[in-house]
Amino acid sequence: MSTLIAGHMLMASASAFYSLYRIIKPFRIGIYGPSKTGKTTLDQYLTVPGDIEPIPDLFRTSHHKNNSVVGHEMPRATRKQIKWKNEKKSVISSDIAGQSQFKNMWVEDMFARDVEVVVYMIDDRVLNSPQFLVEAVAGFEYLVNNITKKEISKQISRKARKNVKKYRPKVICLMINKMDNWWDEEARQLHHYGLLREHRIVAHFRNGLKCLRKAGFRAEVHPVSAQRGINVEDTFLHLIDSM
Repeated sequence: MSTLIAGHMLMASASAFYSLYRIIKPFRIGIYGPSKTGKTTLDQYLTVPGDIEPIPDLFRTSHHKNNSVVGHEMPRATRKQIKWKNEKKSVISSDIAGQSQFKNMWVEDMFARDVEVVVYMIDDRVLNSPQFLVEAVAGFEYLVNNITKKEISKQISRKARKNVKKYRPKVICLMINKMDNWWDEEARQLHHYGLLREHRIVAHFRNGLKCLRKAGFRAEVHPVSAQRGINVEDTFLHLIDSM
């Protein structure tokens, strides 16, 4: 009996130690994707949950300070606490612009911070804007190629390059934002059965998802509305808990 009690106490101590460790060392999340998909909105929501007003173009993350020595300067990663029901996790993430000239910064952030949860964000424009679709698919393939080491960006720092060989994210998520614009009965049914990747909004990203799985990476598809706060906390806690 005393051995059983000692075992429970040891497990409780280990759990408490790990929880304390993860407060000191929060989970590292990287949120990437094309411009205007809602990355800044999501960053604001994770910082202070609640309905987020549409962000005017003037306040969107559309540029980064250019340093003559290192090029565009990386934004500082900030700490957030995600709470859902009786669970809470500390995370840290950066808000990086989505224009094509900043794609190397996604990879810089991913490698340099040793990001554990990689999120690639798209939205409903995949269904109605051929130009956005091309941009979104190209961005995802670029990220996949770097994760699988098929093609490493040459525009990253020495610090990031040192981490390339050992880098391996725990989980990758194709996050489909603005679900209040595209969610339909088909999506609801597929999501219920864990088959959202079969929805037409995911069609052009399936090849990248297959490449990740073939390379041994966990790749999931989740719908959210960052502006309305729909599915945000539970999705991130699910991704973290499944690591």
